[in-house]
Amino acid sequence: MTPLLGVGLAAVLLVGGVPLLLHGWYRKKKFERLADGYQTYKLRSSIRTEVIAGGLTLSLMAVLGFFAVLGYTSSARNLQANIVQLYNPAKLELGSFNGSWMSVDITLDDGTSFSNAQVEIRDGNEPFIEDVWYHYHPKPQG
Repeated sequence: MTPLLGVGLAAVLLVGGVPLLLHGWYRKKKFERLADGYQTYKLRSSIRTEVIAGGLTLSLMAVLGFFAVLGYTSSARNLQANIVQLYNPAKLELGSFNGSWMSVDITLDDGTSFSNAQVEIRDGNEPFIEDVWYHYHPKPQG
């Protein structure tokens, strides 16, 4: 779940940082066109602070986004290894991952194939594929 929080926070920083930086650049261009008497240190300092804050916000967004992608790929690799260890499939292709479940295309050793099977992550980070469970433990009739 942590990588998705990183992506969400990076998106919020992007939404806040881009307008801040653009407004700071706009104010800087407008400041440069002012007459000498109106180019005060206080105004220049305010513009500089706004541009620096926007740049730092976007830098933090890039760092969070980078670590979120690293965390996501690590989580997906670990989940794939856990699925292989538990179910020993003949073929496994990972799909979309939202932090609490992932969709997979899985083919078992006996040739049974499941497309877009949902993999839930249970306590202890154990993967559980309901379709495979019911393949080996059929639902009672009636």
